Amino acid sequence: MAIKHKDIISLQKADIKPASLMLARAFSDDPINLYAYPDEMERRKRLPHAYEFILRYALRYGEPYLSSDQKEGIAVWAHSNRASMTLWRLILSGAFWSTLKMGQYSGRRMQTLSRYLEGKHKKIAPFNHWYLMLLGIGPEFQGKGYAGMLLRAMFSREDTNSLPYYLETETEKNVSFYEHFGFKVLDTCILPGTKLKLWLMLRKPE
Repeated sequence: MAIKHKDIISLQKADIKPASLMLARAFSDDPINLYAYPDEMERRKRLPHAYEFILRYALRYGEPYLSSDQKEGIAVWAHSNRASMTLWRLILSGAFWSTLKMGQYSGRRMQTLSRYLEGKHKKIAPFNHWYLMLLGIGPEFQGKGYAGMLLRAMFSREDTNSLPYYLETETEKNVSFYEHFGFKVLDTCILPGTKLKLWLMLRKPE
């Protein structure tokens, strides 16, 4: 069931490429992206393809929402029973061609981290919930309330259904932001083979 909210719109297929470019700019210095693409030029080239794949997956198995048709920001949600990126779901979402565009070496790195995080996710939140796969705001629009608007839109629909919300963040400053919206840290971990710390967070419905 799509969110009906006057201030947000559902992502459409035609929105994928421009939204991917926005996300690549928004997360250009994200710790995981710096790990996956140490070279800045390669990172600029490859990141849009990585986010394009995520959005294609979200269109098929999740609920991606834009702040408006201006694409200031985007939130990607998935119900827990559709969040797991199984082989078949990856294939149907175009993972083969996306991996080639993302770079096979970096793609394998990301796949290893993804499998580890999926295992943590299932262990910490084995119950039905909504998973915030992605929340990104264009650099020029950050700090203007778009992230909060996208979160509240989902809360306004799903709090009545009594499902909690789960997310991971690898950026410490984001922890306090999510805590402001009712999320609490359940666990922290260091991604295998890296020095990257992640905070795993849950929000109970109000």
